[in-house]
Amino acid sequence: MTEPAKAGRVHVRSAPAAELARSPALGGDALHTDAGAIAALVACPPFAAKTKLLACRGSLERGCRYVVAIPVRSEERRLPATLDALAVTMRAVRTPGCAVFVVNDTDDRSADVIAQWSRRSRISALVVEVAFSASIRNAPHARRLALDIAARAVPHGILFTTDADTTVGEAWVERGIQSVAAGSDLVCEDVQLDEQELSALPRQVREVGAAERAYFDLCDLLWRYWTFGRAGQLAARPSGASLAITASAYLSLGGLPLPAVGEDRALHDLVVRSGLVVEALKNGGTRTSARLTSRAAGGCGDALADRAASEDPFCDSHLKPVSLLYDEATLWLELDSATGRRRCPMPKDYDPMRFSTIKQELASARRMAAAYGLIDAP
Repeated sequence: MTEPAKAGRVHVRSAPAAELARSPALGGDALHTDAGAIAALVACPPFAAKTKLLACRGSLERGCRYVVAIPVRSEERRLPATLDALAVTMRAVRTPGCAVFVVNDTDDRSADVIAQWSRRSRISALVVEVAFSASIRNAPHARRLALDIAARAVPHGILFTTDADTTVGEAWVERGIQSVAAGSDLVCEDVQLDEQELSALPRQVREVGAAERAYFDLCDLLWRYWTFGRAGQLAARPSGASLAITASAYLSLGGLPLPAVGEDRALHDLVVRSGLVVEALKNGGTRTSARLTSRAAGGCGDALADRAASEDPFCDSHLKPVSLLYDEATLWLELDSATGRRRCPMPKDYDPMRFSTIKQELASARRMAAAYGLIDAP
C-alpha cells in the first residue's frame, strides 16, 4: 500500500523567487552554516517573527553535490532506522553529499540522536533546532526551512528530502542523481508503507491502498492511449518521504509551497504547471511508517485511521471518475492541436471518492482497457 494522500483540496502558497534570492546565502564557494547565518534566514519570510532559533549543531562540508533535507519532530524512537538507511544510500555513491535536519518543537532527544549518528557515520550534517509559532508548527514549514538551507548549500546541486519515520531504499540517492542527469527536474516515488506495521492494521487498509494503486495505473494507461502517448505520464503519487529536485528548479519556483498538509503534492503540481520535467518512480524501496497517529491534522496518519475504522473510507482526492479522465484527455488533444503545446495544465482535483466508488470505477477502467486491447479481459 502507498502512503495515502489527504482526501481534500490543496491550496498552494509559495514565496516569490525574488524573495528567496534576497534571503541570506548559505551556498557558493563557502558554506556559511553558523548560527548567525541561520538566524538571518529564519528572520525572512515565511519564518519571520514566527520562528525561534534554539541551536545549531554540526556543519556542511564544502564540495557537496547534493543535500538530504529532513524535517524532524519528536522521532527519537524511529530515527535510528531512518539514519541507518540514509547512511547506506549516501555511501553507495561516490558523489559527495551531506544532510540538513530541522528539528522543530521536539520534546525528546531527536537532535542528540542525529548528532551522534553524524559523528559515528562521519557524514557531514547540520542539525537546526527551532521553535515555531502555532500558525506554522507543521511539517511543511520544517521541510521548507530544511530545503531552503540545503538549496543555498548546493545552489547548483540536487536536493533530496525524506521523513524522519521513513527508511529510503539503498539506491535512493543513486537513482535520484541518475534521473537528474537524464534531464529530470523533480523525481518522486510511489512510497509504500512499512510491511510489518501495515500487517498489524485491519485488512481494509491494505485493500484500499491496493485499489488506489491499481486504479492509478489503469488511469495512466488509458490516459496515454487516449492522448496517443503525446501527453506523457498521468499517474504520479508524490510523497515527501521520497523526493529529489534540482536546486535551480527549487529556487526558480520560489521554494516549497506551504499548505497545512500536502506540500509534496503541491510541489509536484507546481513543477508540472511550470513545464519542468517530472519522473515518477513506481517503487524505489522507500518504506514509511503506517502509524495511525498523525503528526499533522489531515496527514497520512489520519487517512490511515479513517481507512482502519470507516466502513467506506475516502480515497486519494486526485483520483477521478474514468469518464472525467476521458473528457480531460479529449480537451488536452483539442488544446494541443490548437496551440502545438506538448504540455498544458489539466484539472487535478475532484471531490474525493469513497472506497466503494473506487471499486466501481476500477471495474469500469478494466473493462475499457480490455476493450482497447491494453490488458487481458478481466
